[in-house]
Amino acid sequence: MIARACARFARLAAAAALVAALAGCAVVREPLSATVAGIRPLEVGLLEQRFAVTVRVLNPNDFDIAFDGVVFDLELNGKPFARGVANDRGTIPRFGEALIEVNVVSGLAGVLRQIREVQAGREKVAYRLSGRLSAGPLGTVPFDTKGELRLPRGLQDG
Repeated sequence: MIARACARFARLAAAAALVAALAGCAVVREPLSATVAGIRPLEVGLLEQRFAVTVRVLNPNDFDIAFDGVVFDLELNGKPFARGVANDRGTIPRFGEALIEVNVVSGLAGVLRQIREVQAGREKVAYRLSGRLSAGPLGTVPFDTKGELRLPRGLQDG
């Protein structure tokens, strides 16, 4: 009888703890927005190029989002261009933003495709930035944003 009562109490305590834990977890209600804030070359090789991409991540939620890693894919003009990962740690404040610099790798085909686009006289490059932040108790927090980059005047002129 006592053993059964103890088992029942343990189940109730576990259920109460689970409810309390779920109630305490913040849920991302509004999706994050990520935009390309800058790109600079790091290494330019024959088959592979490396760039540092600065990403501005906006948090429209009313709680901070702590992260300890990021992964994303960058498309330019509708074609895959580069993929990047970083194990940086940081916090995106509630109703705030953070800049995250990620080293990305692009292959020769992606760079050649973009050179042809520039030579065709494009003034802007459409991009899509999709990925996720590793956010501890929140799990992973995805983002997927489209935008445009204006090319520097010297590139537009050939």
